[in-house]
Amino acid sequence: MRPLFPPQHDFLSPSVTRPNSMHMHMPSSMLVVFPVVVHQFHSIFSTSTSTSTMSLSLLVCLLGILSLTHAVPPPTGFLIDCGASNQTHDGALLWIPDDGFIYTGTKATLPSPHPLRPTLSTLRHFTAAHKHCYTFPVIKGSRYLLRTTYFYGSFDNLTSPPVFDQIIDGTKWSTVNTTFAYSKGLSSYYEIIISASGKTLSLCLVRNKHTEPDRSPFINAIELEWLPDSLYNATDFSKYALSTIAHHWFGGSEPVIKYPEDKFNRFWQPFTTSRYQEVRSKVEALETDFWNLPPNKVFENGLAAKEKDGIRLQWPALELPRASYYVALYFQDERSNGNWRVFDIVVNGKVFYKGLNVTTAGVNVFAAQWLLEGATQIELHPVAGSEVGPIINAAEMFQLLVLHGRTVTRDLIAMEDLARSLNNPPPDWRGDPCMPKENSWKGVTCSDGDHIRVLSLNLTGFGLSGKIPPSIANLTAIKSIWLGNNNLTGSLPDLKPLKELVSLHLENNNFGGNIPRSWGYLDNLQEIFLQNNNLKGSMPLSLTQKTGINLKITPGNHITRRA
Repeated sequence: MRPLFPPQHDFLSPSVTRPNSMHMHMPSSMLVVFPVVVHQFHSIFSTSTSTSTMSLSLLVCLLGILSLTHAVPPPTGFLIDCGASNQTHDGALLWIPDDGFIYTGTKATLPSPHPLRPTLSTLRHFTAAHKHCYTFPVIKGSRYLLRTTYFYGSFDNLTSPPVFDQIIDGTKWSTVNTTFAYSKGLSSYYEIIISASGKTLSLCLVRNKHTEPDRSPFINAIELEWLPDSLYNATDFSKYALSTIAHHWFGGSEPVIKYPEDKFNRFWQPFTTSRYQEVRSKVEALETDFWNLPPNKVFENGLAAKEKDGIRLQWPALELPRASYYVALYFQDERSNGNWRVFDIVVNGKVFYKGLNVTTAGVNVFAAQWLLEGATQIELHPVAGSEVGPIINAAEMFQLLVLHGRTVTRDLIAMEDLARSLNNPPPDWRGDPCMPKENSWKGVTCSDGDHIRVLSLNLTGFGLSGKIPPSIANLTAIKSIWLGNNNLTGSLPDLKPLKELVSLHLENNNFGGNIPRSWGYLDNLQEIFLQNNNLKGSMPLSLTQKTGINLKITPGNHITRRA
């Protein structure tokens, strides 16, 4: 299962932090490109490094582990059981139906005898239109973890799942291909961390060139969970999102660690190998002492080198495309006494950090942009004179997903208002109107560049009914509005702010009332087609005196021209 990967980014070296220390020294051999920040914690030495992220689907066993009743409050956000008709309890977590977040698609219940978790027994699938979008209310500027889960279950009576794309807030996130996972009886999930650039956040499922004509994109569950701004804050979320590759804890044989152990409901999967010792900590670590607040439980176990040997792991156990990654490594010495573990960290032959001193208090090292490609080798080498070998407890990796922008807010709001004012807007009129460009709303053309504006609207003969809201006048970059041959009603809008408007086609509808006088003051307006409506009154003098305009009012209408 491979999603779309963004292009590579610049290499940035790790930065470091220490608690209870007034000064912090970088190893002389380290090239410091990323700004070094010192964070003083209560009792730990915490190291931060810049890395990169990748959008890659991860596998989760069908049976899963039900969350236990716990004093930890549930994650803040939405747990959505797609295709369900009623609320669903999965352990201590309450899931709600997806009604209200989307208005297209068909609900389906998967046939037995799958031993499914409740949230995987239903789904929503989409047979018509190119794009279908969920929209969630969010707090502008806040950070969210979004997880989508897929289990095909042969809902369409075929043998293999369809392939399609995911779009997050106007940026293509990944290709959903769950074929391999489903063949192993597994579900698949995709996870991303993103900052909300507006008051809504959209997730769209889109057909691509690999989607067969008779196949339907589908989805089983969506989790949208708020994260505090302190998490992963070395990332510039105005430019990037973090698409999860892996959360792992080392040396443990238990199932996935998630809520309530992780209060943000991140999924930490076990990673072990017989090459190294599995050790259990004698000292409890506190998540609040670590950057990104990993759950305490990931420090209960670790992989340790035998005697003074080093550790060499291929982690994660997959090959990565050339890109920038956010890499975070977590360590704690499991022994209650003795000399601390001191070692160097090398990633794919490059020094990641030199002379890391790991104590029972714990330490983490991260890089916010680290260039990787292919298999990733993590090497931990004990320094000269060290009496014990290295240890590792947990690790995270994300790929940096470049955000390609979204429609400017005023245009986005105006287009959403227009969609609400129509009784039957095109089914793909959800999500961002312009982005990504190949998946813009039907009939909508937009500008390129950083400041994305709506340039034209053409829904001629779409059988639309409803009204044109006054807010259409906020589309101040639009050059043409063609809504002829529909069943639109109401009065004609005042378009005075539309200084760029060249062509206006509203013929063959059921508009009533007068022609707005302000239309005559639009200097660039070259044609107005209004024939076959129910307009009344006098032609505005501003239009009768306007030269160089193609004005069609008849047949139909009851407009008198001023002498």
